[in-house]
Amino acid sequence: MATPDPFHISKAQQRVASHVVHGHSNVGISAKLHLSESTVRTHITKGSKIVGCPTGSSRAMYAHALLTRKQVTPPSAPRTGIRFTAREERLLHALVTHSRIDDIARAAGIHRDDVRLETDALRCKTRALNNAHLVGIAHSLKIFERAVHEAPAGAAR
Repeated sequence: MATPDPFHISKAQQRVASHVVHGHSNVGISAKLHLSESTVRTHITKGSKIVGCPTGSSRAMYAHALLTRKQVTPPSAPRTGIRFTAREERLLHALVTHSRIDDIARAAGIHRDDVRLETDALRCKTRALNNAHLVGIAHSLKIFERAVHEAPAGAAR
C-alpha cells in the first residue's frame, strides 16, 4: 500500500495556493473564490505548514515550496526569452530561502537598501505582480531546476 504524500495540501488549499502563485492578494482571492478573507488566510497558513514553510515565511517562500512539491502549476511566463544574470538568480534564490530583508541581502550579496529596488526591477522585467508571482514565473522558466543541475562539483544540493 502506498504511503500518502505528507506534503499534499487539500483541494481547497490548492485552489487558494494557485491564486497565490499567480500573484493575487488575499482580497482578490477571496473575491474570485467567494470565500472570506479569513478563510483564505487559514488555507494559506495551513498550506504553508503542510508544505514545510517555517512560521513567518514570505509568500515567495510559500510559492516556491508549493511549486517545488508540485502542489500547483506555475504561471506562464509573460514573454519568451527572459534571461537572468547570475546576480538576479542569486536574488531569486535568496527570496525563496529567506523572509527577512537582511538575510535576503546577505544571501544575494547585495546591500540591504538595494533589495527592494532590485526585486522591483526583476518584477518589472518579468511583468510579475508581486514576489510570489515572480517566483512562479521563475519556476515556469526552470530557473530553480537549472541551478540545481548547474551546481559546481562538491556544492550542496
